[in-house]
Amino acid sequence: MATEIATIPLQPGVDLEDPQSAAGKVLENTFKVLREQDGYQRAYHGRQVENPNIWQLLIDWDSVDAHKKFMTQPSYEPFAKHLMSIIDDDIQSLLHAHLSPHPPSAALTSPVTEMITHYFSADISKSELSSFESSMEEFFRCLEENAEGFKGYAGGWVVEEVEHEDVEGKAKSWQSCLGWQSVEAHMAFRETKHFKDNVHLIRPDFKRAITVHHTKFTEV
Repeated sequence: MATEIATIPLQPGVDLEDPQSAAGKVLENTFKVLREQDGYQRAYHGRQVENPNIWQLLIDWDSVDAHKKFMTQPSYEPFAKHLMSIIDDDIQSLLHAHLSPHPPSAALTSPVTEMITHYFSADISKSELSSFESSMEEFFRCLEENAEGFKGYAGGWVVEEVEHEDVEGKAKSWQSCLGWQSVEAHMAFRETKHFKDNVHLIRPDFKRAITVHHTKFTEV
């Protein structure tokens, strides 16, 4: 199982929310074509809260290869061309992650999802990888047991090596998706003793960078 994660800048004024608009019809066609593909499971999409001109599209596939096979099909070129008609410049990033639990619906169908990406040097040791995974599992348990308004989580390593300005060379990354009742619920938890006592779990000494934003996803 794999989840495609596309981060897409939209052209100014694009109205994805109106199904009768030009952009709404592009969106309808996008999901129609996706549903016809072997290995497609489901999709989630939405605008970032902090930057509404950034649209995120997450797609669950049977495997990374299932997505790559779709990209070789005759239907892919017109599909991509149609989608590009609402995109400003180019897709910011197109990655795949092995998120657990799968499907990541509990996190991505919440009213809002906190998207945390950790970046590490590509030469991170196996012991550091294992330590980080254990720490994230502990932090997820803390959220489930103590965070009011927390709805669910999914997390896992990104398949591709990536780039980040604070990491020299290629970076390895981990994607966490944390579902909340609201951005305010997330912000309120950050002020609690439970968060302050456990925040070290998501800020290991060997991390190189971390980014956080919120997205309001809709499942297709």
